[in-house]
Amino acid sequence: MNIYCYRDNQQLVASLNSTQVVHQYNWFLRDVIPVSLVLVTKQANISQPYAVTALNAGESIQFGAKAAYADATYLFSQRAWTAEGTGPTQKYTASINLNTTELIAAMAAVDTLTVKAEFTFVQPDNSNALTTQFLIKVTRDVIIGTEGTPTSEFPVIQQFTDLDGVAKVRLVNSLGQTVFVGAPL
Repeated sequence: MNIYCYRDNQQLVASLNSTQVVHQYNWFLRDVIPVSLVLVTKQANISQPYAVTALNAGESIQFGAKAAYADATYLFSQRAWTAEGTGPTQKYTASINLNTTELIAAMAAVDTLTVKAEFTFVQPDNSNALTTQFLIKVTRDVIIGTEGTPTSEFPVIQQFTDLDGVAKVRLVNSLGQTVFVGAPL
């Protein structure tokens, strides 16, 4: 997933070619989101209003998400970002793990949870250079790994003995209709 961060204005934008501000992303519980963070700056080109830029020398990226701003613990976070590419291909990549004990516990009784998220650009002296805040709506996943296989209303294969005493096999579709009958040779 590409996330475009317009640092000068502390906003996320849809792409290099769009001035649409992104206020929220929709993610799923227990996923690991591969993120490419692209830092952008405004330029005069109307067809591409943003150009790719890089962190200032010595800066680093922190990411964190909480249920409430005052919470003492992140629900999920990431501090290990890797610089890739140069010039117009410059980006910072990381995987954001939504399979954390804290996030799973926070979603124990809800289907969705909107969290407050933030990218902070940290200067070499460990002070914050800029912060960009946004929302992430986390939706409970459908498959959690403990489900069983649903029981079919109709057995797909039925063995029976016909009126003449011959053992046969019947295939049945999901509507309970016989689609094939076979007997041993």
